[in-house]
Amino acid sequence: MKKRLLAVLAHPDDESFGPGGAFARYAAEGVEVHIAIATDGAAGSVAEGYEDTRSRLAEVRAQELQEAVAVLGAHLHTLGYRDSGYINDPANQHPEAFINADEYEAIGRVVRLIREIRPQVVVTHDETGGYFHPDHIFCWRITTPAFHAAADPAQYPDIGPAPYQPQRLYYTAFPNTWVKFFTLLMRLRGQDPTRSGRNKDIDFTRLGLPNSKIHARIDYRQYWAVKEAASAKHSSQGGGTSRSRMLPVWLQKQIMARDTFLRAYPPVPDGYRETDLFAGVTFSENGSR
Repeated sequence: MKKRLLAVLAHPDDESFGPGGAFARYAAEGVEVHIAIATDGAAGSVAEGYEDTRSRLAEVRAQELQEAVAVLGAHLHTLGYRDSGYINDPANQHPEAFINADEYEAIGRVVRLIREIRPQVVVTHDETGGYFHPDHIFCWRITTPAFHAAADPAQYPDIGPAPYQPQRLYYTAFPNTWVKFFTLLMRLRGQDPTRSGRNKDIDFTRLGLPNSKIHARIDYRQYWAVKEAASAKHSSQGGGTSRSRMLPVWLQKQIMARDTFLRAYPPVPDGYRETDLFAGVTFSENGSR
C-alpha cells in the first residue's frame, strides 16, 4: 500500500510557510501528499505592492496556492470556507466565516477526505493554532474528531467510501527555545515581541512548546530550496521572506531546516523523539490500528 499523508490547514500559504519542507521531502520520497486548505484567505492582509489585489484576494490566493502545492509535489483539496480574519478581526463576525461554520458539518468534510484518501498520517494545527489564530484553532477542533470519526460506521454513515482509521495524528508545533531566541532578537532590534506580524496580533511571548513536547523532527535540508520556491509563490503574503531578515540563509538552512510536530495519536510520553512521521506505521487498505 502506498504511503499517504493528509494535512488539513487553515489558509493558503500555511502549507508552505508552515511544514512545507516536510511535505516536499515526503513527496520527493514517493509519499502521496494531500493538502486540504480550509479557507479562501480573503480576509488576510497583503504585502506591500499588492494593495490592488484586495478586492480579488481570494482569487489571487487561490492561484498562488495551486502553484505552491504543485512546487511541493502534493495534491490540493479545499474545504471551501470563508477566511475568518486575524484575532479580533471584524471578519470574525461574518456568518460565512470558517469559525462560524456548523461544526458537525465541517467535521464531516474532513471525514470525507479521510475516507476517500485513506492516509496513514494526518497533520493539522495544534490547539493553540500556533499563534492563537481563530481559523487555525478551528482546524484543530474539526480535524481531531474527524480523525477518530472516520473509522466509526455509526458516525457520518452517509459519507463514503467505507470507514477508515488513519494510524497517526500530528499537530504542527515548534519549540519555545527558538521563540525565546527570536523574541530576544526582536527586542534588540527595538521591536515589540507582543505585537508582531503584519496585523500586530501575534504575541511571541506566548508561543511555542517545551522541547519535551516536540515529538517529531523532520529534516528537510535537502529540500530547503523547494520550500523556499513554494513559499515564494505566495507573493501577496510576502513570499515567506520574513525569516531571512533576521538570519543569513546559510545559517537558517543549517539550524532551522527541520519541521517539528507534536504526536497527538497514538499518545507518547514527554521526551519521546522520532524523525519520521511514518515510523511504526503498518500498510494495509483497511488502515486498522
